[in-house]
Amino acid sequence: MLAFDHLVIASKQPKQDQEEFTSTHGLKGVPGGHHKIWGTFNELCYFTNDNYIEWLGLSDHETASNSDNPLIQQFKQTFDQGEFGPFQFALRTTSMDEYITYYEEKGISYHGPFPGERRRPDGSLLKWRMLFPEALDHVKAPLPFLIEWTGKNEPSSKADINSSRFLHLSLGISDFEATKRLFETIYRLPKTTTEATTASYPLENGQLILENGDHLLTQFDHFSITK
Repeated sequence: MLAFDHLVIASKQPKQDQEEFTSTHGLKGVPGGHHKIWGTFNELCYFTNDNYIEWLGLSDHETASNSDNPLIQQFKQTFDQGEFGPFQFALRTTSMDEYITYYEEKGISYHGPFPGERRRPDGSLLKWRMLFPEALDHVKAPLPFLIEWTGKNEPSSKADINSSRFLHLSLGISDFEATKRLFETIYRLPKTTTEATTASYPLENGQLILENGDHLLTQFDHFSITK
């Protein structure tokens, strides 16, 4: 089963934004690191049921502009337009190769997998892979990407993991029935009871909710983040 891995927030000043957010909600945040091959860096806030918030910032315009990674392309466009805030999220898998085989069999277009890595402040190296399924032309929805970690992604000190928990992520979509079927196919989501304009799917650590609308809302136990 897929899990909610992290919410990506486009930020002009990641450290300042992270500190303001964590101070407001009584949370702990930590520096992330630099992604030299993408020209980006991040600040992070981890939660007890294996997920986190990422404030993504730009460190090298040219490197980011030349990246073929769809997330960095989306981030750079968002950054250049001055549209700061939540814009994407990742679903975690431990079987990315199975998804690639499945996409090949079903004729689902995708980009990747893209290897990623960053150096933690303590000097340790964190590695992962990212896979970007592609939406059909008639479906306009920000498809989340899949991520697979090498080892466990957690801060250098477990004391920096907040006790708060992720509950659900609600994504506003148009063309509800077509987009719902697309998500079920691409992410191999279990069939579930749906209302006319709402569908809810279990994740390993919460729920993914699709609703008619134009929003991206991430709900934790005592706060929420919305676009």
